Amino acid sequence: MFKEKPIISNQHGALVMAFVPFLYGIFESHWVTAHLWLGLNWLFIYLFSYPFLAIFSKKNNEKYKRWALIYALISALFAFPLLLTQFSVLQFLLPILPLVAVQIHYAKQKDERNLMNDIAGILTFGVIGMASFYLATQQYNFAILLHPTLFFIATTFYVKSVARERKNPRYRQLSLAVHIVLGLSYVAMSDYGIAFAYLVGLLRAVIVPKQNLNIKQVGMLEFAVVAIFVLGLCV
Repeated sequence: MFKEKPIISNQHGALVMAFVPFLYGIFESHWVTAHLWLGLNWLFIYLFSYPFLAIFSKKNNEKYKRWALIYALISALFAFPLLLTQFSVLQFLLPILPLVAVQIHYAKQKDERNLMNDIAGILTFGVIGMASFYLATQQYNFAILLHPTLFFIATTFYVKSVARERKNPRYRQLSLAVHIVLGLSYVAMSDYGIAFAYLVGLLRAVIVPKQNLNIKQVGMLEFAVVAIFVLGLCV
């Protein structure tokens, strides 16, 4: 009996971020059965990404290779019915592949926390969101890519300012500036739901660094902020 504990990333916030664009794509279009297969396929691709990238950064990587293969095979099973009916969805691999190459590069450098690596991952989430919209409409909607990507980049600056880069004032300054600029931009476009989410994000970027919160508490607060952003997308 197979008793080995699965290798799963402990970055639960990243998993939430990975599925926001996917769900946004459904909301902006309509549900089709293909979304079920894409969602399951995407879940196991996400699970696959952690052991796969670890292959390039860790010396004793046999366990990572094994779990990368397991997740890849499960993902392929869910991809099969999707491709039977929506083969053209494969076109979204074209922008994803160079983003994966970026992540492999930083994994080899053992610099997975690099900002450019984070942005590559966030852009990948957005591309999956576009694929989700495409399944129902056969059309491209770059707003599905744009809105979550900008918000999650702002979030990344904030998280770095209270975690690994908390001693670097540049990240706090960037966090505040990005939230203000983007929030005002959405106000100018009369997109008040998303603008409100940036206001909430700005307030937490101002207040939280002054509090004595641990990483777990900071992470739990982010679930609430992301939930407000999702509501902002829907109004």
